[in-house]
Order: sequence, then structure tokens, then C-alpha cells
Amino acid sequence: MDTLTARPRLLKQANLSQIRRVIKRRGTATRAEIAGETQISSTTVRSLLAEMMENGEIESIGHDKSSGGRKAERYRFKPDKYYGAAICISGSDMHGLLVGICGEILETVRLEFTGSDYEPAICAFLDELMARKDIKSIGIGVPGIVEGGAFWQGTGGSDELCCYDLGDRLAERYHIPVVMENDLNATAIGFRRCYAKEFPSESPERTNMAYLHLEKTCVSAGFIVGGRIVRGFRNFAGELGLIPMEDGRILDEWLMSALDDKDYTDLMIRIISWICGILNPQYVVLGGPDLRTDCIGPISDGFSALLPKHMTAEILYSADMWHDYHDGMASLTAGKIFDDVQFIKELP
Repeated sequence: MDTLTARPRLLKQANLSQIRRVIKRRGTATRAEIAGETQISSTTVRSLLAEMMENGEIESIGHDKSSGGRKAERYRFKPDKYYGAAICISGSDMHGLLVGICGEILETVRLEFTGSDYEPAICAFLDELMARKDIKSIGIGVPGIVEGGAFWQGTGGSDELCCYDLGDRLAERYHIPVVMENDLNATAIGFRRCYAKEFPSESPERTNMAYLHLEKTCVSAGFIVGGRIVRGFRNFAGELGLIPMEDGRILDEWLMSALDDKDYTDLMIRIISWICGILNPQYVVLGGPDLRTDCIGPISDGFSALLPKHMTAEILYSADMWHDYHDGMASLTAGKIFDDVQFIKELP
């Protein structure tokens, strides 16, 4: 049997992290359910639940019906105890969200900003929110390449990228955990979560999908493989619009040109075939303001006829990018409300 030794405080934090994850995922849980999923002893679970109750972190919602023995007490997070604040930036729009502890969106507001100077509007939103709520984490979705607490974004007039240390600056100002994510990655996470809610048999931990987003100025994607976002070596995974085409133009320039529906459909089939040949996803999700929805049927039919059966993916449509984006950032923000600790067994 493998044994694990650790400093008691660290082990306790790891156990608390596991218990919180079970309650978050289930919404409510009994001591037996938590012990069964985490393999933490029932005695330890009872002790930690009592501590969480005393701290006001969780509350009892009563007992389950008896099946012959003692009734099991059921717990949930206290809904008005801790919150997160998420900001979703995309193009000329920016939204602020008040997020509950399980990732539920409680308030949404549109934030006004000028140019690419997001910080004043974000800080005003956070200051107002923190004056009335106990905010424990901040999430920021950005239209750029994320690197730690900063992101790289084009300046519009040139091919050069500029670095904005927005996440680092907010962490320094508010002294709470900050999570930053690329907007398309967050959108892919949100779509996966919403799809799993609609089809409970689908396991988010085993999801393999590509979320393809089309705008006039760019085509980009968020990839999830084995339930995890694919970022690439330098976090540039998904920048499909920069792929060079046969006439010297890049893919973004092709899609901005005056293609008729047949040429557009053929190009989309080619793009999806690239993705399936490399990642072999179960789903390819199409979305974005400049997706030609009338072409989705022909794209799906033409794509299915092109590749072998085991390489094809189911084509899905995302009608509301902001809905998925909000959900993804809410989930990431809620995940940072507590400092999670977990042990990972390394193979020799």
C-alpha cells in the first residue's frame, strides 16, 4: 500500500480542498458521500465539516430520508458567505460578474472603458463590489495571449504585440487570488460546462472538443483535450487565423475576403479537417458573430463525407458566445475562492 506523509497543516489543507471540490460539484453532499469520493476517513470528514460549519463556510440543509439507519445530514456552501468577481473582455465590450461560490452568476453589469485602458473601469467595479460583498477571488478573461499575470495583445496598427500586466496589478492592489484566461479558452470551458448540464451523461473530465470562433478580423479556437485546456508551448494554441494559405495570405485574410457560400463552406470544411486530423475531438463547436449559420448544415454534411468515420467530429453550434464566456469565467473565478492544495503522485 502506498503511504503519504506530510506536515499536518498541509495535509489538512489538501483534505479541505477535496471536500470543497465534492460539495462544489454536487451542490450538496453528505458525510458518507464525501468520504466515499475522497477516500478520506469518515472521522476526518466529520471533524473538518464541523470546522467548516463553525467558520460559517457551509450549512446544514437537513437530513435525508432514512433507509433504515441513522438519517444522513446534508451540507452545502453558505450561499451568502464568499463571492468572486469576474471580468469578461472581448472586442469593444467588457462585462463584470458577481460570482457565487459554486460558479453561479448572481449579477452582471456592462463596464465602460476607452481604447485598451481596461484598468480604471475594472477597479471601479471591484471597489464597488468589495464595499458590499466579501470578494475572495478575481477572474479576468482577456482577448490576448495569457502569460502568468499578464497578457499580450495586438496594438491594431502593427503586427507587434504589447504586454499588459493587468492581473499582476490587480493582485497587488487587492491582495486576493487572481486568475487570468484567454477569452476563447474561457468560452470553451463555459460551453463544456453548459453542455454537460444539458447532457449529464457527458463527463467534463473526459471532454475532447474544439470551440471555433469567427469574427471579421480573426478566426481563433479554444481546445480542450482530456478535460484540460490546450495552451501550447508559448500559449499561442488556437491562433488559427495566422496560418499561411497557399496564395501567401493568412487564414484571417481569406475569411475577410468576399467568399461566396460554396467557397466559404469549403474553407470551413478544410479548417475543421485540420483540427480533426491533429486533435481528433469528439465535438467541434462553431460560434462567433460572423459565422454564416446558413452554412452549418452544408459544412457538417461535407465534412462528414470527407474524413474516415473515426476521424470525424460532431458539429455543434453556439448561439451565444457571451453566455458561454460568462459561464467559463464564473467557473474559473469560483475555483480560486479557496486556496486549493492537492497531492500528485509522480511516476518513477
